[in-house]
Amino acid sequence: MSASSHAVVREVRFLLLGTGTSAGVPVIGCDCGVCTSDDPRDRRTRSGAAISFVDAAGHERLFLVDCGPDHREHSIRHRFKRVDGIFFTHDHVDHTFGLDDVRRYNAMMKSPIEVFADVRTRDFLERVYRHIFRRHENVNDSFVADLFVRTVAAGESFDRHGLRFTAFEVLHGRLPVLAYRIEALDAAGRVAEVQPGPLPLAYCTDLSAMPPAAWPRIAGLRTLVLDMLRYRAHPTHLTVDEAIAIAERARAGRTVFVHMTHDIRHATLEAELPPAMELGFDGMILTGSA
Repeated sequence: MSASSHAVVREVRFLLLGTGTSAGVPVIGCDCGVCTSDDPRDRRTRSGAAISFVDAAGHERLFLVDCGPDHREHSIRHRFKRVDGIFFTHDHVDHTFGLDDVRRYNAMMKSPIEVFADVRTRDFLERVYRHIFRRHENVNDSFVADLFVRTVAAGESFDRHGLRFTAFEVLHGRLPVLAYRIEALDAAGRVAEVQPGPLPLAYCTDLSAMPPAAWPRIAGLRTLVLDMLRYRAHPTHLTVDEAIAIAERARAGRTVFVHMTHDIRHATLEAELPPAMELGFDGMILTGSA
């Protein structure tokens, strides 16, 4: 195998920033066993993830997947100094309401941040964050984020700093939302035959069904990050049994479940999962090995 078939990036890490639902865990006002658990893995902030790596020129890079209302806490906890881009899955509040905080990265990096979103999410962001995207209309010129948006459609790929992000659609109830397959590139700009760290990886949060067109995108993975809300049926999320069934069919080297509510106690369910499957937790770092 030639050296050109190897990835140009190194030190790839996929970080689970938040692994909870829109309510988070503990849930406000709840005294259940999970909400009062002293196991830190049962404390789940709103969902989000980041991938960090070193590019071919030796520069540290970091991309976010979603930017929810707990992003400031995530960033301080993990000491983020930069964000090179943000890939949004959909427009729901628990995945988008941290966007105002990214202005701090602009100040540190002295450059704008690229944002990737489908048409629905783009329109939502531009409406909610009018003070950012129509800054010229602000009464007072204040410190706001500097962003530029790339509109994403399912099936499109974006190559950035030695990684390829490919968007594909999954179903969040009746709402099509985006998931992402992430792969490293070789020196010729092709998908590398030898993938570093946890790659190839697919991040599939907030779904209740995997459409036929999505299955090829989750084939041949080293790592699958997958929605798993609770034991009982839900109209817009996977149950424990449904998530396990998808993981068994996908046959990734490792499947990590996220977006869990307070029905799930980490230690209990973790012990019952099939081989090569595990529960994610806030701050979990996915590398090349479990």
